[in-house]
Formats: sequence, C-alpha cells, structure tokens
Amino acid sequence: MQTAEKERQGGAGTPAEEIGRKNRVAVLDTLRGFSIMYVMLYHLLYDLIFFGRMSIPFFFTDTMEIIHRFFLVILFSVSGICAGFSSNVLKRGATLYLMGEVLTLVTAAFVPDETIVFGVLSCFGMSMLIYGVISPVLKKLPNAVVFALFAVLAVIFTDFYRTDSLFLILGRVRLNVPNDIRWLYPIGITSSDFRSADYFPLAPYGFIFLAGAALSDMVKNGGLPEFCYKASIPIVNFCGRHSLWLYIIHQPLFLAAVYLISALR
Repeated sequence: MQTAEKERQGGAGTPAEEIGRKNRVAVLDTLRGFSIMYVMLYHLLYDLIFFGRMSIPFFFTDTMEIIHRFFLVILFSVSGICAGFSSNVLKRGATLYLMGEVLTLVTAAFVPDETIVFGVLSCFGMSMLIYGVISPVLKKLPNAVVFALFAVLAVIFTDFYRTDSLFLILGRVRLNVPNDIRWLYPIGITSSDFRSADYFPLAPYGFIFLAGAALSDMVKNGGLPEFCYKASIPIVNFCGRHSLWLYIIHQPLFLAAVYLISALR
C-alpha cells in the first residue's frame, strides 16, 4: 500500500517532497541540457560572426529564428517548473537577479558595445521573485487555469518589446508606447536609446516562466510518464544540472577563443 502511494505521488517511486537537488526529474535536466547546449552554440555563432568576422548566413534565416524561439520556450518553462520545487525561491531569485546585475556591470566595463541589460539571469531572478510573492495566491487557483492564463499572456506579448504591439486572434494591435521612459525596460517598454546585447523582458519571458511554474505540482505528483523521472542522456543531463555555471563561463571562453583565432589569422 505504501509503495503504491509512493508511485502515485512521484511517478517512479519518487515522493513529491523528495524531488530536488539529490533526486531530480530526469526529463527536466534533459530538456534544460539541450537548451543550454543550444544557447552556447548560438553564442558561439554570434561571436564568430560579430567578433570573428565570419560569414554564417544560416544564423539570420527564419529557420534559425524558429529554432531559437523553441529552445527559449523550453528553457524558461522548464526553469519555471523547477522553481516550484525550490524550498526558498525568493532567495534563489534574489541571487540570480544580483548575478544578472553584476553581469551588466562587467560587460559595461569590459565590452561596452555589448553591454547586457536585463539579460537572461536578471529575467530568471525577477521571475522567481515575482513567483515567490504571488505563489500563495496562484496556489488557490486550479493549476490548469494558471497555466492557461500565463500561456495566453505569453502569446499575446510575443515580440511586444520589439514591435510595441500585441498578438491577438485577428492580428496584431499596435500600442502607442512612449519611447522616452527609461525604467520600464524589465517589462519590455524601452526608450529609443536602449541597447542590450542579451535582452529578456518579463513580457513575454516571465509569462513563459510562470506558465511553467503552474506545471510544478503536476510534475511533482507523478503526472509525467514514468520514464521521464529516470531515463537520461548522461552528457546532456550533466549540462542540464550545471546549466547556470555553463551559462556564466561559456561566453568569456568563447570570446577569448574567437579573439585568439582572429589574431592568428
């Protein structure tokens, strides 16, 4: 009887409360691993094009844009799911947000033309802080309703920060967004002189994160097929488990390598 209850709660015999750093959901590490591997590849291609002066036409194609959006949705939604497992999401969110702000200072000091303002770490951190604050309210609502709400908002605000428009069923609706406000960039409203080499505003990426967070209970309670909790691809799951550190260290290494190759050409 106890074994049956365990399996009901945690998929592959994993009670919901035990999911965490030592007892992970394998498929989440796999998805995040593929996503961070894509991010590293994307940044390598970017560095080779804009710093190494190499010609890589595929980088600018519609196909690449579709791939890019796909992996970003996976990365943010999986991170949202994992946020629901955290025992102190506010502390983790504050840590990531501060790391993102440090990255802004570092890039402004050493590569001012490629300064990162509200990049992926800042967005993750702020999304976690928001989730930590509003989660008591969200948990009073059906998870399906919360997921649908934020998923719809993510679709509506797709490209809002690029086009100042909302994506609705009958087409896009353009908004009269002021371009002289400098402090609303976290939500996707930027001034005319705003620049960032890696920009992820809360609309839509925070909505994707919160939609993922709405799936946390389902994942914890064994709602995925059993193999999702155990099956893994070792190297990919390793990248997924250590995605934060890979994100932090990969770009300096890539830039150093590209500059060295360029100097030797």
